[in-house]
Amino acid sequence: MQQSITNIAMKKLFIVLIASCVATLTYSQSKKEAKVWASVDALQKAVFETKDSMVMKDLVSETLTYGHSGGNIEDKATMVRNASNSKTVYKNSTVERLGINVRKKTAYVRYIFRTTSIDNGVASPLDLGLLQVWQKEHGKWMLEARQAVKVKPKQ
Repeated sequence: MQQSITNIAMKKLFIVLIASCVATLTYSQSKKEAKVWASVDALQKAVFETKDSMVMKDLVSETLTYGHSGGNIEDKATMVRNASNSKTVYKNSTVERLGINVRKKTAYVRYIFRTTSIDNGVASPLDLGLLQVWQKEHGKWMLEARQAVKVKPKQ
């Protein structure tokens, strides 16, 4: 009888330990995802709102490949120079998070960016689907690659 109670207690303890491990892994993954999204948001703000070249330089890798929806591909120096010197103003911007996949020190992020771009007083809708690859370098998330494609406007 005593052995049966001990077996039941051991089984319950084992189930609690497994559940704790799963919860810990889920929480730590969410914590990693939150840190990547924070980097995505900070870069998005630096490029499309503040045009802050220092923030851009701090968040992108030296080996960056930055693809635009029109087909242009830029390296880090070109991307930072063009984005920080751009005269385009962006209004009513929204980000629709589609997904993130974090594996060890690499994160794959997909989202849709919708805004109104204003060039020389002319407003145009801009709807982009983005894929970004982030790599953890020296304890921080750095953008390695980005590709944008035009997507249909939201109905």
